[in-house]
Amino acid sequence: MNSQSLQRYFKLSILWFFSVLLIFVYLFLIVWTFCYTLFVCYLLVAAFSACVIIYFLHKSKRQAIKFLLLGLFLFCVLSPFNLKQYNRRAEALQNRINRKGELNTKEKLGVYGCLLMMTVFEIVPFPEAATQNYYLLFPTEDAQRFFHDQSILKSPSIQRAIKLRRKGYIQWNRWNFIRNKDFRYAMAFDPCTVTTAEKDGIQEVLLTTDVGYRENYVTTHASNFLRGFFTFRVDEGLFFYLQQKGWLHPYKAIWVAKIRSSS
Repeated sequence: MNSQSLQRYFKLSILWFFSVLLIFVYLFLIVWTFCYTLFVCYLLVAAFSACVIIYFLHKSKRQAIKFLLLGLFLFCVLSPFNLKQYNRRAEALQNRINRKGELNTKEKLGVYGCLLMMTVFEIVPFPEAATQNYYLLFPTEDAQRFFHDQSILKSPSIQRAIKLRRKGYIQWNRWNFIRNKDFRYAMAFDPCTVTTAEKDGIQEVLLTTDVGYRENYVTTHASNFLRGFFTFRVDEGLFFYLQQKGWLHPYKAIWVAKIRSSS
């Protein structure tokens, strides 16, 4: 295989991978917006239908992908409208639960999809929170999970607790730490208990936190960004409802890090 053939094969592989990923994301958005009863679902379905028709009529993958990209572009442009409708829908579902009402399977799938999106969006800025959210999707026998990760040692609050060399309880007001190194860890571990033990010249740090969502608890994000155009609600009560129904599985997370004592 010469260099030109190899380069062409590489480009086709990238295009194929990008196309599959794009279609997967698109289908997920269609299903989620349908389950959440958002009007933008019709736009996504129309763009996807046009993509399929163009592909089978003209056998042009590039043109088909352009329609998918156009649909995603319009989805982003309409974000302020989509978010307002989403907020109203989330509030209505939470109010129904507060009145001891029930959600149907379609609505439960919509809430479940919200957690999946939150997990994906948290991977880069809040990897520990994303990891904990991911494992909420799966049951565990003893309701405990161990994570071995040195990253927890980067938190200033956890560093202070370690220096005390005793059991310490940490509770953050996470929104006071947005521009602080603690913010990433507050998002995942608020509140938590830190304990240390030393053996054979190695100090073991155990951070323990309960992973799960609270009943009837709401946080509002980006309320001041561009005069609230991108404000969105996180209704923890909806995820708590899924926990009660066995769709999500709360557990105790134990994060383990080790520090080698300097000789």
